[in-house]
Amino acid sequence: MANSLSPSLFSLTFVLLLVVSLFGIVRNVEADILNDVCPKTINPQLCFQVLKSDPYVYKGDIHSLLSIALSIAQDNTTSTYNLVQSLLQQPITDPKVKTQLTNCLTNYKDAGDKLESCNGLLRTADYRKISLLASGALNDSRTCDQGFGQSPAQLKQLSQTVQEFSNLVFVIAYDLK
Repeated sequence: MANSLSPSLFSLTFVLLLVVSLFGIVRNVEADILNDVCPKTINPQLCFQVLKSDPYVYKGDIHSLLSIALSIAQDNTTSTYNLVQSLLQQPITDPKVKTQLTNCLTNYKDAGDKLESCNGLLRTADYRKISLLASGALNDSRTCDQGFGQSPAQLKQLSQTVQEFSNLVFVIAYDLK
């Protein structure tokens, strides 16, 4: 009886050591992804926060991170486009502001189209084109901001988020290409 218990105890110990070792490796993969990607972005702190909260980081799945960052960029681009539309429906006394908001509407339509195109490219793993389109979406958002002396606070915040996540998509895709 003692002989049959010994191999089982040995097997259990081995499995536990293996699990503990793998847990350490998974944590190192997370650190590697974070340390490789985040310092290259325009907002490293946001990047670290987003990636740390993502369960795919623990699996070291950078492709899923790209997909999630792309989805967040698209959602924020759509929200910004909708905000600009609602601002244009309000009475605007300054014709320069109205013109700039109209330009921003075009900018965010273009940014949204570029990010939407990335979805198909993601399925074909065309990371080079994804990085180019994400960079274009980032520039569209910046172009909107640059047209204002002082942009509306709501627009400024959403625009910043679009830029940060478009940049994150760019960085990840650029690293994958």
